[in-house]
Amino acid sequence: MGASDSKPKEGSTPQVPEGRKSIAHEPNELFSPRRGNDEASGPLAESLGNATRHGVSPGSGGAAYAKINQDRGVAHWPYNGSHNEALFCVFDGHGRNGEKVSEFCVKAIPAALQEVGAELRADPPAVLHQTVIEVDKKVLKKDGGSFANMCGTTSTIVYVQGSTCWVACSGDSRAVMGYVERGSVKARDLSVDMKPDAPGEKERILAAGGEVSVGRGNGPSRVWCDGRVGLAMSRSIGDGECKKYGVIADPQIRKFDIDVDRGDRFIICASDGVWEFISSKEACQIVAKESASASKACASLVQAAAQRWKKAEGNYRDDITAIVVRLP
Repeated sequence: MGASDSKPKEGSTPQVPEGRKSIAHEPNELFSPRRGNDEASGPLAESLGNATRHGVSPGSGGAAYAKINQDRGVAHWPYNGSHNEALFCVFDGHGRNGEKVSEFCVKAIPAALQEVGAELRADPPAVLHQTVIEVDKKVLKKDGGSFANMCGTTSTIVYVQGSTCWVACSGDSRAVMGYVERGSVKARDLSVDMKPDAPGEKERILAAGGEVSVGRGNGPSRVWCDGRVGLAMSRSIGDGECKKYGVIADPQIRKFDIDVDRGDRFIICASDGVWEFISSKEACQIVAKESASASKACASLVQAAAQRWKKAEGNYRDDITAIVVRLP
């Protein structure tokens, strides 16, 4: 969000209130464009967008019924007491009560990272990894182990410090860099979807006694634990039963330099409700069309994803959440 720690002009960006180290920006709940949606405005809307839209399930007579939104997304900026740092997180809950796991994580992980803010600045990979593992342990122990035995959440965390970012991914929520090269908008994946049939992932699961089914058509590859569950990712927070069969919480952590002069323009962090029918490149092209407002760009991406779900699946739609961050 910012490449310097200088004090911004009054009224142009939020200040860190005394006694606080960050400001959290919650997602804007979107509805059908026919109903209209409140648009964020102001200086921050130009550089930050955070939007979500709940999923739907088919009902009788061709009707579609709203599902509980199990996605959670949060943008923290300023973060860790500095305008030079930011944190963007997306958690996609799954299974019955999966929204409780994603809700736990969206609060616990930013807070835990900030508690060790100095260590986070000094060694982001180690602190990001340890924090995800510790939160996973808390989730699995909560309520005597029943809280997340048969449910869980993805976890994708983007930590920005100056002109460098680290991405910690457990699951299939994805972070992408949008950049311009020779006048064309392109995409650079900042995370790798952790799928059960991916090299290294499949071998670990099989060695632990799990089974991996091959994805067919629009159906994803899945982990089967003693013939049950059918988890569509190889890494997650929670999912206690699957942890016995090779599913792990350990995030894959990748480091990237942010170079605006090279053409880097924005970062997208989104749940698989976006990526199911929209490629990284197309998502970046959609966002780039709204060059004046990250908030409008984010809303456009979420609504485009919802339309793809309707076209492909009719009255079924997964939850959709996206964060868009314009680079200075």
